[in-house]
Amino acid sequence: MKIMFEKLGAIDRGCLEISDLTIVCGENNTGKTYVTYAVYCLLKSWISLTRIGLSNEMSELRANGVVKVDIQTRIIDRWADIKNGVIKNFMDAFPAMMASRGELFSETSLDFEIEFGDGWRKQPFSTDLRSEQGRLLISISKPENSTIAEITAASQLEHEMGTLSGFQEFIEEALISITLSDIIPNVFMASTERTGATIFKNDLNLAKNSVVELLAQLHKNGGNELNPGKVFATLYRRNYARPVDDNVRFANALPGPDNEVGALIKRYPQLLEKFGQIVGGLYVTNKDGVTYFQPSGTRLKLGLGETSSAVRSLLILWYWLKFQARPGDLLMIDEPELNLHPSNQRRLARFLAYLVNYGVKVFITTHSDTIVREFNTLIMLSRNLPHFEPIRKKHHYVQEEHLDSTRVRLYYTGDDLFDVPGAKTRKRLTTLLSAAIDPRLGIDVKTFDQTIIDMSSMQDDLRYGGE
Repeated sequence: MKIMFEKLGAIDRGCLEISDLTIVCGENNTGKTYVTYAVYCLLKSWISLTRIGLSNEMSELRANGVVKVDIQTRIIDRWADIKNGVIKNFMDAFPAMMASRGELFSETSLDFEIEFGDGWRKQPFSTDLRSEQGRLLISISKPENSTIAEITAASQLEHEMGTLSGFQEFIEEALISITLSDIIPNVFMASTERTGATIFKNDLNLAKNSVVELLAQLHKNGGNELNPGKVFATLYRRNYARPVDDNVRFANALPGPDNEVGALIKRYPQLLEKFGQIVGGLYVTNKDGVTYFQPSGTRLKLGLGETSSAVRSLLILWYWLKFQARPGDLLMIDEPELNLHPSNQRRLARFLAYLVNYGVKVFITTHSDTIVREFNTLIMLSRNLPHFEPIRKKHHYVQEEHLDSTRVRLYYTGDDLFDVPGAKTRKRLTTLLSAAIDPRLGIDVKTFDQTIIDMSSMQDDLRYGGE
């Protein structure tokens, strides 16, 4: 998937292609967070923002109780128009997702490209919508090697056919999922505010409960049009960008001991042990919803307020990994080095390589030269030359950590020349530059290298300048 944008924060123009491992670097206040949040918000909301127009099909469903939809003609062949609608809906909603004023994005534009394959056609699909009592309302199915989806309304719905349009959103989202779920991944993001979302969640819950109770009382006293939940959600979302808001909500509903582990850990249970080596223990949430941390080799149970900032920073990643992660997902981490010693930054880089090799896409923004250098090591190791074996054993590296250079993309903020409509000469604009990646040497990260060169030059002058 390729995403193009203009006038997004400090970046005038940019293009970013999501790879198996995507890295974004750059100095502070150069637009990295805006780009990352835009990618996350688009991937998180694309289904709900997509409209394919099913008025004729809904009329047939209302009349006959069943309708067949050719996905090739209704979605694939009309994708250009559908995509334009997605972009418009997204840009209208984006300022609110960023918890920002609309005028900040008045000149922002965005586009994206995807490539359809035959996977959606080959795979069977089925889903249904049920009432709270478990009564079947709508069922949707598509056989393998077919483009036709059959939608059936349960016979008990005959008396509700006048309001069948209320089910249209569910049907549209299902049809879009058939087509794009293998192309646009399910995404989870750990924002830079993840530590605060963890440690202050009780205070946020207390504030939420107080506001909801107040609004409920106002509603009871005669505010018939006042919905306490919606009013609070509006106030709450106004203060936080969506990635932060999602982290807070995730931290407020951590899975307990009865929850089933996710598909990735079922397939690769060793990943949880490797992540435990980074964090130095394990997390447990009991049946009462209380989360504590147990350091390795002890019976100690520490409350989150008693743990290190590194433990709190890694908490939501642990719970995502254990309970939600699936092959094919996209994990986004804003500054994975947050609160981590360089030795743990190296361990985390190696862990992210495991995820990539086990089918999870990873997207990070980072200021850490340590993390990028560790990725370089994993890229160089992938050449698997004969003299690498004793080196690999000496430093305890394994095959599952190697990174194929063709699966990695690194972008850094900088300036480049562009053709600008109406201008006689090319204009220098702030953009995302793509770093060269060599399987022999790793990634050429100019934004870090120049700083390191400057520091070394200064230290050489101090050591030898007077001699």
